[in-house]
Amino acid sequence: MTGVFTFTTAMIILQPVYGALSDRIGRKPLNLFSVSFTALFAFPFFALLSTEQPVLIWLAMVIAAGLGLAPMIAVQPAFYAELFGARVRYTGFAASREIGAAIGGFSPLVASALVIQAGGTGWLVAAWMIATALVSLAAFIHSSEGKNTDIAAPDTDTARP
Repeated sequence: MTGVFTFTTAMIILQPVYGALSDRIGRKPLNLFSVSFTALFAFPFFALLSTEQPVLIWLAMVIAAGLGLAPMIAVQPAFYAELFGARVRYTGFAASREIGAAIGGFSPLVASALVIQAGGTGWLVAAWMIATALVSLAAFIHSSEGKNTDIAAPDTDTARP
């Protein structure tokens, strides 16, 4: 219970910090950092979990949340709002975010199958996390930075390059 509380508290505290940082350096750099960190921390994360030591599991969760998940979650609303023009913003946001969430909803099932396949270890799940992070990394590399975008300005019906 303490680990979940700490994980959640870290996420809540870091949201405005990363949001303010994204106003200075941009949404794209934080997204790139977030997915890169997630890929690099995948194997260490599972190594910490496999110790079965509560303090190390707690540490793994807080690090993963604070440096992997929190930056991406903090900038996501602004990132999507700036990525799409006003006339297609809701559709673009909903399609890109919710299709990904629907596919990602199978993550526990996939992770369980991978742990079984790996004989009870998490190395296949870590590899899968890296693969999915690389897909996100490629998407963020090819996305535009929108921190200086006037989202109230008239636009066209297409997503911005």
